[in-house]
Amino acid sequence: MLCAGGAVVDLKVRFTAPPVFGTSNPGTGVSSLGGVARNVAENLAVLGIPVELLSSIGDDGAGQGLLAGLRARGIGTAHVAVLPGETTAQYVALLGADGELVMGAAVMAVLDRITVEQLRAAWPSDESEWVFCDGNLPAPVLQEALGKPNPVAFDAVSTHKVLRLPRDLSGLALLSCNRQEARAWAAHHGVPRPSDDRAMASVLLEAGADAVLLTRGVQGLVVAGPGVLAELPAVPAQPIDVTGAGDALIGGTLAGLVRGADLIEAAQAGAERAARTVESELSVLPL
Repeated sequence: MLCAGGAVVDLKVRFTAPPVFGTSNPGTGVSSLGGVARNVAENLAVLGIPVELLSSIGDDGAGQGLLAGLRARGIGTAHVAVLPGETTAQYVALLGADGELVMGAAVMAVLDRITVEQLRAAWPSDESEWVFCDGNLPAPVLQEALGKPNPVAFDAVSTHKVLRLPRDLSGLALLSCNRQEARAWAAHHGVPRPSDDRAMASVLLEAGADAVLLTRGVQGLVVAGPGVLAELPAVPAQPIDVTGAGDALIGGTLAGLVRGADLIEAAQAGAERAARTVESELSVLPL
C-alpha cells in the first residue's frame, strides 16, 4: 500500500500542572516520529501490510532520523524526497495532565513541496491496491489521486486542511474525519451541515464518498457506506496520550479492508486499536 502525506518529527509536552497562558509552565516531554501518513504507514507495517511512504523532508538531522526510523520499521522510502535547504516538518503538541490536546503547532512548509509528478511515479500499477492520502498533500496532488482508479482513503488532519478536498468527493473510497472537520468542509463548499452526525455522514456520501468514518471522541464514531449507517460506541479506555489515535483508527480500518473485512468489522478493529493507542505514551503501538 502507498501512504502519501506528512512525515513529521513530533515533540509532545505534557503539563504537570494546570497551564497558565502567557508564562512558562512545568511539564515533561518526549520526541518521536510522527505525521499522519507516516503514522498510518507504521500502523499498517506493524499489522503486516507491506507499505511505501511518499513524502518530502529536509536535508537535516531530523530528516535523516525520519528515514532511519522508517527503514527500521520496514517502510519503503524510495518516494520520500529529500529537499536541500528545507526544514523537515515538525509538530509540537501541548497536552494537559489528562493527556488531552491543549494546543498544537505545526511547521509543515516542506510538505507543500510534494508534487503531482512524485505521486505519479509512486502510484501502484495494480488498480485494486489501496492508497492512503492525508490532508497535508497540496490540493493538486490530492486531486490527481482522486482521479485514479485505485481505492483512495483520505484523512482530513485538521479543519484547515480538510478544505483541500473538492466539493465533489467522487473517487474517495473512504473518508476519515471528525465532526468539526466534516462541517468545516461543508461550510466551505456551501453544503448542508446538519447537527446530527448520522445525517452529516450521509451528506458526505451524497457528495460522492463511498464510505465515511466520522469520529466523535468519547461518543465513538459513525460508520457510513453502501447500505450502512451505524454508530459504534467508543471502546473503553483510560487515556494517557491521545496523539496518534486517529492514525491508529484509519490504519487498523485499512488493514481490515485490505484483508477482506466488511466496513463495520474493519472500523471496529480500527477503533479497538485507537483505544489501546491512547492508553500508551506511544503514537504507534508496536503490535
